[in-house]
Order: sequence, then structure tokens, then C-alpha cells
Amino acid sequence: MSLLISSLMPVCAQTQASADTITPEQQQLLWQQEDFVKAYLVVAEPGGALYSIFGHACLHLVCEAYNLDYFFTYESEDAAKKVWQFVKGDLKMGMAAVTAEEYLSDYKVEGRGVVEYEINLPIDIKRELWRVLDNHVMEGMYLPYDFEARGCAYACTKMLDEALRDTQIEFGEWQDANYRTRREMCYDKGHRDYPWNMMFIMALVGTEVDKKLAPKDKLIIPTELAEVWQKAKVNGEQLLSTETIELAPSISTPSKTYFTPNLAAIVLLLLVVTGWLTKTPYADWLILTIATLVGVLMTYLVLISSLPCTGWNWLIIPFNILPAIAWKWRKYWALPYAGILVVWMIAMIAPMHRLVDPSMLILTSAWVIVLVKNALPLQKSNK
Repeated sequence: MSLLISSLMPVCAQTQASADTITPEQQQLLWQQEDFVKAYLVVAEPGGALYSIFGHACLHLVCEAYNLDYFFTYESEDAAKKVWQFVKGDLKMGMAAVTAEEYLSDYKVEGRGVVEYEINLPIDIKRELWRVLDNHVMEGMYLPYDFEARGCAYACTKMLDEALRDTQIEFGEWQDANYRTRREMCYDKGHRDYPWNMMFIMALVGTEVDKKLAPKDKLIIPTELAEVWQKAKVNGEQLLSTETIELAPSISTPSKTYFTPNLAAIVLLLLVVTGWLTKTPYADWLILTIATLVGVLMTYLVLISSLPCTGWNWLIIPFNILPAIAWKWRKYWALPYAGILVVWMIAMIAPMHRLVDPSMLILTSAWVIVLVKNALPLQKSNK
């Protein structure tokens, strides 16, 4: 086979179709046809797993002449089987090329809808895009897991940029929503049927997701990526088709979660207030335990872990390991610390968009009451 055809063959491709029966002259004609390679942006709707709460995006390339049909998608190692590696920031990821059957099977089982939109590019750029994707597949799964810099939607734009080389994507007029921070975009687009997943994500990420970035660099939500690409142009031609091609039907209906993080935090707050009125310490110890466990996670993520987006996290102020260590001497610091947390809560509420999940604010309120309750008797007994 020629070098060009080899560059079109994905790593996992096993078929050569009629390549050996095509003459060099016919090959040249095939390569120049605009539909020799077809490219699509694929968008899958959100799912119930933590990693799928925003859905998924990938690139789908087809070369009918050589019977090639592959989905190119950034994937990571199974975080469910490597939780500790994920927390440490040691999880690996990379580009994978899979068949339609392999890619769509899980979505069909889960009942999650998958659609695609054809990408309108000159044939030379589509061939180059396939070569770029193929090269990334050959590199293997060696990249550090980075859900910010190598997220599925953001990666699609980066792959396209790499294939375009000096050609620029002419984005349409950016909407006000495109100027939000990545945290705001995730919070606004997060699937409300999975509040525990949303709470965990909002608690996990640090201030990196609050950076001011160009709108193009904040395209991390698959559905928003499709909307923006449909308004973009390359060489004066519309980049993405508006026609929706269904690959898998949307038939799943998320079950309603009534015991939400907010409700759980309110229950804890009521237990603390009840404990103060009845002079029982059990709720205090429960809140201290929860605050300490969350504090251990926050301390590890901020100070030790190399997991992206956890360099600094506002939650480390109310939730850290110092109160548990110094609990014996709380009469000296509990009230001042409670005052700091009140100021902290006001600062978290003040921005247009919350910097932390509301449940964390409610839990912090319960923590403040516990601090005040435990400080006042000690101060009275010392008078």
C-alpha cells in the first residue's frame, strides 16, 4: 500500500477492502473526491456516572472506499477500578479508535441518545485530520488524566486546530454565555437529575476552573461545542451541518433523586440545632467527623495530589484537618474561626455564580454552629 493509504489506516484497522484492486490512477481520483473522507462531530447525552454527567463528544471519520469507519475519542483508564490512581492524579488517558458497534454499545444499553453532525471541510483537511487522529492513537494511553485540558469536547477543537495548521476557524459572534468561567458553564449545564455527581464535581475542582479564558478555550460541554461549531466557518464555508443524524435513540429516563445533597445538609443542620437545644453532643461529633473527612480530602488534593484543577480549593478553608488536631484547645480558636467561616460564606455567595455547591454552604453553617456551641460553654466556665 502507498504511504498515503497507510496514514489513513487506523491502528486497530483490520480491513483493507478493495485497496489492492484499485489502480494508482483511480486512487488519485478517489483521494481528491470531497466525500472520500467524511467527518462528523458526535455528541452523546449525559449519563448517571460521574464521568458522563456532561455527556461526551468525539470525532467520527469514514472512508467508504476502503471500508473504514472509526470513532476517535479521548478515553481514560477505568477510574472506577483505579480510584486511588485518580485521586493521586496518576490516571492515564489517550486517543482511542473504535468501531461504531464498540462505541455505541454502552450508550444503547444505557438508553442514552447519540447524534452526529457532518463536518464540512475541504478533502485535504479531512485527510489531514484522519492522519492527526491516527498519530494520537498510535501514541497510546500515556497522557496524564486531565479533564480540563484534555476533556472530550475541548480535545475535538484541539484536534481540528492541529489538522487545520495555518487555517483558522472563523467563529461566529460569541454569546454572553460563552464568556462564563468553566465552573459556571459546568454548573449551568450540569445534569440536574444527578445532584450528587454535580456536588462532587463542584467540590472537587479548584480555582483553575475560574480562570479568565478566551471563549474558544472554554468549549468543554459537548452540546455547547456543537452549537458553537454550527455558527463557525472555515475558508468562508459553514463548519458544521445543522442536520442531526441519530446514531442511538434517547430512551432512558433518569430516576428522580429526592434525597439531594442540599436536603442532606439541611438534615445535618437541623440535627445540630436540635442537639444544641437538647444539650446532646452527638450531632456535634458527627459534624466534626464529616468536616474532618472532607478536610482530609481537601488537604490531600490541594497540597499533595497532582490531579488537575485541584491546586487551590476554597473548601479547604472550612474543611481541613487542623480543627480535629487542635480540638482540645478549641476555646482559644473556635469563635474566631467561626467568624472567619461566616465571612467566607458571604464571599462564596456574593459572586453572580456560586463558587461552591449550596450544600457545602449549608454544611458550613452547621459547622459554624458546632464551633460556637462548643466555644461558649468553655468560655463561660473560665470566667
